[in-house]
Amino acid sequence: MVVMRTLSTQFEDDVRAMRAGLTPEQRAEGEMYGREILLANTITDLRRARGLTQMQLAERSGVPQGQISRIECAVGVNPTQKTLLKLARALDADLCIVPRDAVSD
Repeated sequence: MVVMRTLSTQFEDDVRAMRAGLTPEQRAEGEMYGREILLANTITDLRRARGLTQMQLAERSGVPQGQISRIECAVGVNPTQKTLLKLARALDADLCIVPRDAVSD
């Protein structure tokens, strides 16, 4: 456990050092990408928790399976509000916007 904590602490230190060398624009882009990954992971986790395949989610939501795959991989996709609402409804979930300071990074 001590080794794991040391590695984790070192990683956090490395990330802080890397962020310090970025421009504000680069930091903002990184934060946006992090939020895209969070969205992707949330949808994937909910789908799996519901015991659904991507194809089953596609059938329930009306969103093409390929688009669900791209959303879950956070690859070159910018889902619309309508798409996210369809997915949320099919996953028996709510879609909401929360203040950034309410979300722990």
